[in-house]
Amino acid sequence: MRSSYRENNYGEVFRAIIDAFKPRACVELGVLDGYSTGYIAGKLKEIGDGVLHAYDLFEGYQYKNSNFKEVSDRYAEYQNLRISQMDAFEVAKLYAPGSVDFLHVDLSNTGDTVRKIMEQWDEKMVQGGVVLFEGGTTERDNIDWMIKYGCAPIKKEIETNPIIQSRYVYGTYLKFPGLTMLLKKR
Repeated sequence: MRSSYRENNYGEVFRAIIDAFKPRACVELGVLDGYSTGYIAGKLKEIGDGVLHAYDLFEGYQYKNSNFKEVSDRYAEYQNLRISQMDAFEVAKLYAPGSVDFLHVDLSNTGDTVRKIMEQWDEKMVQGGVVLFEGGTTERDNIDWMIKYGCAPIKKEIETNPIIQSRYVYGTYLKFPGLTMLLKKR
């Protein structure tokens, strides 16, 4: 299963975060082969509460993508998981303000992705809600495609974004690719 998280066993990090915060309404933007999806939905199933709605363009994404049917079939037995094929930047329209406890974003992230997601999702997050972004380290900001396409760094956006700075506390797990966790202040 392809995932930049796999090498450093981020699955256990996802499980620990779900166990600590016990979110009920969970959203994942960016699925690829479903590595994080499986760990998040699996831990939600284990604690007996919570639903994960996972969204990806799948075959509609022009770069590294996966097959919607294959990923859906892989997790067919999970009653607490809904996988949908949809543009991540349209998904926020489906959710009411204050309705999401947990959001994981893994969309070929750049600083621009972080800015757009925070603009769309801040009002959707509950007080005490968790937002996770793949990336946030200098190493991740300097991978080949980020440099080649002149992408805005994730780390700098997180450190200067006015929404994050005023409404969230945050930290970044440093093992590649990095995982930045934002906790919405109560």
